[in-house]
Amino acid sequence: MRHLPALTVDELTRELGSRTRAVEALKWLYAQKTLPQELPDTVPGVSHRAWRPFIEARKWSLPKVLERQQSPDGTTKYALDFDGTNVETVRIPAKGRSTICISSQAGCTRRCTFCATKELGFIRQLKAEEMIGQYLHARNEAPEHQPATNVVFMGMGEPMDNLDEVLRAVECLTQSPAPQLRHVGVTVSTSGVLPGLKRFLAESKASLALSLNATTDEVRQQVMPQTRTWPIASLLDALREDAARRNNKRDYFIEYVLFGDLNDTDEDADRLVQLLDGIPSRVNLIPYNPYPGTGLKTPTEERVNKFHERAVKQGLLTLVRWPRGREIAAACGQLVLSKDGAGFTPGISVGA
Repeated sequence: MRHLPALTVDELTRELGSRTRAVEALKWLYAQKTLPQELPDTVPGVSHRAWRPFIEARKWSLPKVLERQQSPDGTTKYALDFDGTNVETVRIPAKGRSTICISSQAGCTRRCTFCATKELGFIRQLKAEEMIGQYLHARNEAPEHQPATNVVFMGMGEPMDNLDEVLRAVECLTQSPAPQLRHVGVTVSTSGVLPGLKRFLAESKASLALSLNATTDEVRQQVMPQTRTWPIASLLDALREDAARRNNKRDYFIEYVLFGDLNDTDEDADRLVQLLDGIPSRVNLIPYNPYPGTGLKTPTEERVNKFHERAVKQGLLTLVRWPRGREIAAACGQLVLSKDGAGFTPGISVGA
């Protein structure tokens, strides 16, 4: 049974008997700076007669913070426990705002070579309530001068493998009177699961991030072994079709992890420009954040800058995403928790 954070206004209206009560209940939830461990007996604007049966029929389950770590740049990583299932969430500060990076699964099935989450295997799907719970916890710890304005589904897991729950979480996070996040401020990532990607593009207004990471299928399959089913061309064609259908009114982000001597050549930069022709995209170049045993290398800063400059000169909107939170293993590809539930995995704090 759905609980308060993952109910739409229409669903809550049916539960509480009026739209006014539904709106007041959601306003109350998102106004809480410290989330209660139990729902109160009364909520302002909602009659006791309507509220009491609602809370009695549902278990109010909030994540417990097992551990938090903060890097010198202010990036904060949280190990959260949802009824014995542990996930990681990251808050990334920027000038005047924060971005909350949430997980859609505990573990992951995709086994990308460069991603530490694969060490967990797949544990279970997360519910929309649990995704929103991650957001609420991290949002409440954001300082006033850096409010949470953006959410990215780029934590543990492949969002397209849990799309029903992800779509519900996006809908609830962007509905009024929720935190009033704009659709453009919510980004859902994918490693390239084409059926899910197409459904997401058809059903959601949120932004999309495609983890591309190579300019040839051969190299892409080397670093992302489970992507061979859907070649690069089929994924990019889906973006072009969506852009044409929506008259370029969606943000498309192309995530490109740079690996030393693998996908960081001048030829790769040229191919990337050609591949993205006709797609109104922004490319995030992400220098590989290493962890032991992958055999992959981080490119030199000089090589990263050369790749970036070459792409920009050819008209590709490109930004280098230098690591945030690497000291606490909160950077891209570093999220992994210990299987015994003891918190963050020892030995994965990378500066290595």
